[in-house]
Amino acid sequence: MPLMENTQQLMQCLQQFNKMYNLVRIIDPLKKRVVTLSCNQTELIEESICYELWKKNSHCANCVSMRAANENDTFLKIEYNKDKIFMVFATPIVLNKVTYIVEMLKDISETGIVPDLKGKSIQEISEIIEHLNQAAITDELTQIYNRRFINEKLPVDLYSTTLNHGVLSAMLIDIDEFKSINDSNGHTMGDKVLQRAAQILKNNTRDKKDWVARYGGDEFLMVLPETDKKAALRIAEKIRQQMEQEIFELRGNRVSLTISCGVSTINKTDELSATEFFEELDKKLYKAKSNGKNTISR
Repeated sequence: MPLMENTQQLMQCLQQFNKMYNLVRIIDPLKKRVVTLSCNQTELIEESICYELWKKNSHCANCVSMRAANENDTFLKIEYNKDKIFMVFATPIVLNKVTYIVEMLKDISETGIVPDLKGKSIQEISEIIEHLNQAAITDELTQIYNRRFINEKLPVDLYSTTLNHGVLSAMLIDIDEFKSINDSNGHTMGDKVLQRAAQILKNNTRDKKDWVARYGGDEFLMVLPETDKKAALRIAEKIRQQMEQEIFELRGNRVSLTISCGVSTINKTDELSATEFFEELDKKLYKAKSNGKNTISR
């Protein structure tokens, strides 16, 4: 059955629950495209980019549709379009063997679900909602992005790079001997090392273009859109040198810091999934550590 027929039938079924929502959309979460859109009992409308509804110039950092697709479950968030506050429910469905997301949006502007908004300006409300959404994708210790953000953002960046015949580089970074640092000096020292490493990485990103996230433990991922291998290696070497110069002190103990790093690049001729690309990065990181650490593998 054609996709449009499937979506029309689905929308007709959802109309039975029109009192539960104000807007329903079917989303392709990877392409960020709205397949169909319906406002209660009005006719189906075709839209283009999903984040246009929120009056944004780029896709949402806290993308519940991508999370719903990744984890095959229903998730929700609160979003604001400078006019109304919506509760967004995102649920995966399969149409023509492709996973799409049904987003059901409910206007909660006057419900009080988000407190202390009365008398606030549009800018103030936007900042409150943005803070709520950022908290969901931020690593609490280091204040950079978390693993959930990696799972949602990396596939989109790779798709966009291939679609636009561009280039993208990434580096997977591991702090050398981090377990020994923790065991010998305690978790307070370990936390300081992680926080400083995250700050150095963040300081080497371009605003609103590159991003860095904590993959887990002492591993970090930095993604550099529109950056070729040569430029990425220069950045990696700069970071390696900055890390090497760091000395930490706690209760008389002094700890130095080095990293191992794997660097990979994808361009218009490559068609790697996020999983395949990350596996390639992981192999290069393992090679860097095998080569004696404090090393970059390309």
